Amino acid sequence: MKITTTIKTAVAVGAMASAAAIAAPIAFAGYPIAGKLGSELTMTDSVGQVVLSWKVSDLKSSTDTIPGYPVAGQVWEATATVNAIRGAVTPAISQFNARTDSGINYRVLWQAATVDGISGATIPQGAQSSGKIYFDVTGPAPTIVAMNNGMEDLLIWGP
Repeated sequence: MKITTTIKTAVAVGAMASAAAIAAPIAFAGYPIAGKLGSELTMTDSVGQVVLSWKVSDLKSSTDTIPGYPVAGQVWEATATVNAIRGAVTPAISQFNARTDSGINYRVLWQAATVDGISGATIPQGAQSSGKIYFDVTGPAPTIVAMNNGMEDLLIWGP
């Protein structure tokens, strides 16, 4: 009886260790995750329950107007798409920055409502949302878009 219990325990421990080893690259990916503009980058939420991907492309000077926002520099835009791979996702649009090669950040104009802007509404698992994100560029031209949670870069798209 003790041998059977010991074997069952060993098998259970081995199975849990295997599952953890398989899930670890997804749930505990080291940040930042980097790719080229136009690539889809996948991440998990802080507790590993929600898996989502973002694709950011076409960073450029914009001709769009931002109603009710007093622009201090030149408006820049990028196209962003978020996919809810596992679980519902509320797009964290406020975490985006356009960035120069030398590290100057321009915060996203997440509070500016525009016709073409990406929605911040929660999307269900399997759905996606696309639209533009805007930046007020008051200095050198950005070449990078980064998603930063206030403590660290999570996702970075560059040339």
